[in-house]
Amino acid sequence: MDATRPTRRSLRWGALAAAAVALTGCGRLDELTYDPPVTPEEWCAGRPCVQMGDIVLNEPLGTFLVFALALAWVGVGIYFLVTRQGQRSRLWLGIALILGGVGAAQAGVSYQAFSYQLKCAGQEVCRYTNGFEVGYSVTQAWSVSAMLIAVAIACTVGAARTALIVYSVANAAVYCVVAVAGVMTPSKLLLSFEVLMLFALPGIILVMVVAGIRWRHAGNREDRLSARAIFWAAVLLIAVQVAYFAYYALGVTQTLWNGGAGFYFSENDVLHVGMLLWLWFVAASLGPRLADRGDADAGDPTVAVGVGGGTP
Repeated sequence: MDATRPTRRSLRWGALAAAAVALTGCGRLDELTYDPPVTPEEWCAGRPCVQMGDIVLNEPLGTFLVFALALAWVGVGIYFLVTRQGQRSRLWLGIALILGGVGAAQAGVSYQAFSYQLKCAGQEVCRYTNGFEVGYSVTQAWSVSAMLIAVAIACTVGAARTALIVYSVANAAVYCVVAVAGVMTPSKLLLSFEVLMLFALPGIILVMVVAGIRWRHAGNREDRLSARAIFWAAVLLIAVQVAYFAYYALGVTQTLWNGGAGFYFSENDVLHVGMLLWLWFVAASLGPRLADRGDADAGDPTVAVGVGGGTP
């Protein structure tokens, strides 16, 4: 198999994994509830709830932000696909961004707009999660892997490129197995955002490392600018995640909300605003210049592992 052209096999794995999660989710996720338990009344005391006929909608601002993010993610992804001109790095980055947009939309349905309806309506205590949230996690795992494949094609050749692509597919596939186990068990831990980050962060760090090496050793200015943009995009992505966890740890959401007397701006909203800024940076910095690294210097063993050299 040509590891630099994994499109069909990778997408097949992704489709099978997503189908497996969906099929194994029948009924088991309903067994998971919050600890300590949260009643429907407590749910609406902790966030904005808006009665719309027979439906309760949640977090109007957060809903707007997350669906704006989903549209932006898909839009930028389509831009990279439309302008790819045969460049596989642009193809894979476009796939990564569209997957991210699909994940954001699923998150918006369950974490924001319809969280009460999906988790609390008609229940004595609210459910912990549902299929939309599992789908979000799976699409995010594949999104990060697709992004790493794009960077591998843009910044490496030879054995390094093959190794990164194999790692990307394996990482996402293993996460899907973990997600399936979390659904079947069922297990809050395996389905948690923290476990998703354990699988996603190594990929982002690899993007930084690979882009940083390419930035240092690229043979021409345009390659250096492209690698530099990739590097800082990865740094910004990590910074957004750090801001999310810091905001959550400090309890700013509930401080601002003040039991309904204040303003609701959650850690998820911080994440969404940060990701909108990240998308703008990606489109502005990588849009004009992301391209595949040529194979002309693949015969140099140091270049093949991404340590030096560049395409003239």
